[in-house]
Amino acid sequence: MTALSSFDKYRAYVLSQKDRPPVPAISHPPFITLSRMAGAGAGAVAQLLAEKLNARLSKDEQPWVVFDKNLISKVLEDKDLPQEIAKHIHEDKDTTLQALVGELLGLHPSMWTLFHHTSDTILKLARLGRCIIVGRGGNIITAKLKGGIHSRLVAPENTRLAHLKSHLGLDDKAAAKYLHEHDEGRRRYLKTNFDHDIDDPLLYHAILNTGLLSCEETADVLAGMIATKL
Repeated sequence: MTALSSFDKYRAYVLSQKDRPPVPAISHPPFITLSRMAGAGAGAVAQLLAEKLNARLSKDEQPWVVFDKNLISKVLEDKDLPQEIAKHIHEDKDTTLQALVGELLGLHPSMWTLFHHTSDTILKLARLGRCIIVGRGGNIITAKLKGGIHSRLVAPENTRLAHLKSHLGLDDKAAAKYLHEHDEGRRRYLKTNFDHDIDDPLLYHAILNTGLLSCEETADVLAGMIATKL
């Protein structure tokens, strides 16, 4: 059997609630946002963290779900937009010209509209709680919600390059290019859309160095932090 994606698991859970008795409401549902440097291991950390948090829940409780690349599928579903638009919604690549051409030809909504759709969906997920939102300025969008823990994952360049080469099968040149383009793209995304510096430490509860902490240890730290919100 093919394993369900985290988004498919989330949808299955939501549908299953129709047949379950209501559970007590939480005034400030807990959630986590993860900003990250390219190659800092955010994907692995997020999945480990979800597993650790879900191990503490009963079968009737809403599970923790990671929203990373699958976030855009959720945005498009929420706004009843075709999935083909996903290729135009990038956080870490400069597709300004391609996007502008698409807008002028009426192939998809404006990038500003798509950005607002993404922000709306992130807020919706955070208000539901028990989600781990990776990137997309999630920490800024949800800054006024009291249930969140906001963290940024960093690591030395050599650690990140080694991670990219190992996990993506890139050579030295390709890994360096990937690291530079994605770091700059994410920095540009926050500056353009929120007028914030992604490296500003005041945007986060904690900045964790995965060059010094393993992914397991990083997930443990974040699990301990979110426990204060439960």
